[in-house]
Amino acid sequence: MLFLFNDVVFSLGDPERAALTAVSPVPEHELRAMTLGKAVRLVREAIYEDPLLARNAPEKARFLAALIGWKSDEANALLAVRPNTARGPEDVQVRVASVGLMVLTQLKGLQEMDMLSARAANDAVWLHAPPRLRA
Repeated sequence: MLFLFNDVVFSLGDPERAALTAVSPVPEHELRAMTLGKAVRLVREAIYEDPLLARNAPEKARFLAALIGWKSDEANALLAVRPNTARGPEDVQVRVASVGLMVLTQLKGLQEMDMLSARAANDAVWLHAPPRLRA
């Protein structure tokens, strides 16, 4: 499975397995019982601390991407943005989407050529994602 986290594409394989085998402060039994809402809360907390998480801490971002992919059963893209006026994690804006494999493969190709930008990801995914997928 390919998963777009902001402007970074991760190759996860099976998202459940990727989440469970990642280095995580969350014990396995809590991961298995975790809801999508709690997973989104973890994303908000992480992005509040580091808005460039996908680039600055790719292993943590990969874990969170795998967790969202696993818990949602359909999402393979996540956009998380901390507004400049954010006072806490609850102000971080999160959107999830299910994106076609062709789009993700094209974005992965751009990434491999160091040509993937936030604008390219936004143009390919988020301009077309329906608002109902906002988390």
